Amino acid sequence: MLDYFVYNFQTFLMMMSRIIGLMITAPVFSSEGISLATRIFFSFLITLILFPISSPFMMAVPKSMGEYYLIIILELFLGLMLGYMMSLIFATFQMAGEYFSVQIGFSYTEVLDPVSQSSLPIISTMKNLMGIMIFFVIGAHRVVIETLAISYQKVSLVNITAEIQNGIIKTFEKLIGTMFVIAFQISLPVLGVLLLVTIAEALMGKAAPQMNVLQLSFPAKILIGLIVLILIVPLIEVQMVRTFEISFDTIQKMLREWPKQ
Repeated sequence: MLDYFVYNFQTFLMMMSRIIGLMITAPVFSSEGISLATRIFFSFLITLILFPISSPFMMAVPKSMGEYYLIIILELFLGLMLGYMMSLIFATFQMAGEYFSVQIGFSYTEVLDPVSQSSLPIISTMKNLMGIMIFFVIGAHRVVIETLAISYQKVSLVNITAEIQNGIIKTFEKLIGTMFVIAFQISLPVLGVLLLVTIAEALMGKAAPQMNVLQLSFPAKILIGLIVLILIVPLIEVQMVRTFEISFDTIQKMLREWPKQ
């Protein structure tokens, strides 16, 4: 068994480069909390698991070192692309949190998000942390490995033809469209309730002009928004699970329909 790995080490590196590319951009795995050495070690272990079943689908190792380096770069690019597609899942949660924050009044309260490593409103960060928890609870990390196995079976080398370009663009269009729709669905209950609160404040201001409605609106929106947010946590969980399912199904469908080369 050890001889098999030794004599096919170049194929092993080709497979590993795709996984390293995915680790650089994929959600959770690309977090700054995971060091580069740890990501490379994870990539090595995953390659070790997939190598016996996926190596027969890899293309033959070219004799020229220039061609071999080019294949390594293309494999790395494919991993980056797959990881970026998966990262759009957490962009959905971030967008929903942005909707919440603007309406509730938390848009100026920013903290460091562990996924994107950027300063986001506190609601967006909370949504991303909840998404990370659901990511592991539903076994999405195992689906990532399954997606990699499918990519090795269907995509042996990246040839950028017009058909492949159209397929990738359509996949991005569907993922981004799904991102906007689900982000709006997650935030709709809070937005609807806060809209009614705004209308009620407008009527109060009209009925009693001497009342400082603007001063009362800030704490009222925060209190009502947080109460509604707590009540709809089960709905948010369902929508997040649905987001993972739709996104991974879309990516796997793209890979399964990848043109034969």
